[in-house]
Amino acid sequence: MIKLVPEINLNITCPSCDHEVQASDWMFTGMHVMTKCDCKNCGKLFLSELPINAGLFYPGVLDVKTGMRCDKMPFDNWYLSGLQEAYNNQKDEKVDIEIINNKELGTKPILILNTIDSTYGHALYELFNASYYLKQTEFDLVIIVQKSLLWLTPKGSAQVWVVDMPFSKAIFWYNYLIKSVKELTSKASEVYICRSFVQADDSDFNIVDYIGINPFPLEDWDTLLEKPTITFVWRTDRFWKRVLPKVFDNRFTRKLFPSVLKKVSNYLQFQWILKFSSEIRKQIPKVDFAIAGMDDRSFALPEWVIDLRYPTHEDETARLQAERYSKSHLVIGCNGSSLLLPGCLSGGVINIVPGDMWAVSAGTFPFRITSIGDTHFRYLMLPAEVSIKRLVSIATSVLRDRSYIQLQTSPPWRDHNAEMDSYEWSKFRLKAFSLHKFFKGSEAVSKPK
Repeated sequence: MIKLVPEINLNITCPSCDHEVQASDWMFTGMHVMTKCDCKNCGKLFLSELPINAGLFYPGVLDVKTGMRCDKMPFDNWYLSGLQEAYNNQKDEKVDIEIINNKELGTKPILILNTIDSTYGHALYELFNASYYLKQTEFDLVIIVQKSLLWLTPKGSAQVWVVDMPFSKAIFWYNYLIKSVKELTSKASEVYICRSFVQADDSDFNIVDYIGINPFPLEDWDTLLEKPTITFVWRTDRFWKRVLPKVFDNRFTRKLFPSVLKKVSNYLQFQWILKFSSEIRKQIPKVDFAIAGMDDRSFALPEWVIDLRYPTHEDETARLQAERYSKSHLVIGCNGSSLLLPGCLSGGVINIVPGDMWAVSAGTFPFRITSIGDTHFRYLMLPAEVSIKRLVSIATSVLRDRSYIQLQTSPPWRDHNAEMDSYEWSKFRLKAFSLHKFFKGSEAVSKPK
């Protein structure tokens, strides 16, 4: 954590002369928290981002006079360019803040956890840092969340400050927020801000504390295979499989006919998903299959497919989707925020990665860690080129063969000191092999005689 009041406890180096500078002020602008610095050595006046959240990776520095970046980061990206653009287009509009007052502030130092972000998944990951800071009982924790994440905010903080700000506007610089947060903390003798991570460690938080829903029971995986459960997360704004040739879908045609191309592309993409669902049903006749996501339901589903698509975020429908994830052996979808809760709640996740987003996609998973082998088997990244046939084969294997993987990779089966009958291994393998009766035409690790 970083101390802000009575003074900022942070070593900041002048970007012009490399002298150490004492920050004179701090500003809560939204997703960015900045410090104001005046170098007494060279006269440089600059704003430096606090190293929290994404600022840990990209501590941008702005020249106050020119509004341009003057840090020593040797590259540009959406976060750094977004900071510069936000500063040069500051907003003075009012931002509504609701104070959920669980206790009055003032008896302890205030500790602020800022989770405001322009991306749902980033904001949720930042919120997961709350578990660690709720244990710091010498502070009064204040959690700042956007309105659409309030339903996921854990109990136990002194206060929750709910900011009515959509993710699409969180990138901006709000002068109203600077003033409001200063006023809300004006009576405190000590104020700190959490040095939260972009992705909280999986062992640091329990998803039940946030959502009140128990995850899929991994210990009952095999028992529940009498009705294997798969949920497909559909995103109308992102798809990994090119469905139109470049001659029809390119940067020129997308400018000329954006709505037509989107409509045609979404239709073809959805037909691809329906084809996948049909093929998986051939392999798993008793499959419990659902499609979730944000969608207006203009595309109809077969009667046997459960429809969990909703056009906008509502806490109630988001909870229904989360409950479905917690009942799913497997959730399948395209890289992004929509796979974050499934990673916490389902038995396993298949993430089909579009384009050159392999490194970004790796951060999509909050792992439910068991053994290394079993965890790796349940959380998969597949390239965009994967065919329907191959995806069906892989999904079927994850459902059917997990017990075999456990036998190879997990306790007690690899424990030399396991106090079990010598034939327990073969009995477990026979039990695992018996699960094949729930699957048709599967090429199993072992074939029947």
